[in-house]
Amino acid sequence: MNAAAEYIREAIRKEEYQKALAQWHGYASHLREAVEAHTLPPNQMQEARALFEWSRGMLLGARAQLRERYRRIEVAAAYNRRPAARPGLIDTRF
Repeated sequence: MNAAAEYIREAIRKEEYQKALAQWHGYASHLREAVEAHTLPPNQMQEARALFEWSRGMLLGARAQLRERYRRIEVAAAYNRRPAARPGLIDTRF
């Protein structure tokens, strides 16, 4: 496997998305140059496709987890915004 591709996978596994993105730009640039020069072997194109598909799945999963975490934070914040019951508001005498 290509060292750049492995670095991207490792960065995504560690949730270091900025590092993964920076490396991805370099990797994509290399692929573009090789395609334009007609020097990209088919196995490297297959490797790039596999990396893209793996990365997409991982990032969609991470996004779903972050959305759920954000939703929970919103719910907790809504409870914190509720006004506290004022003492004496309800008469408990019979």
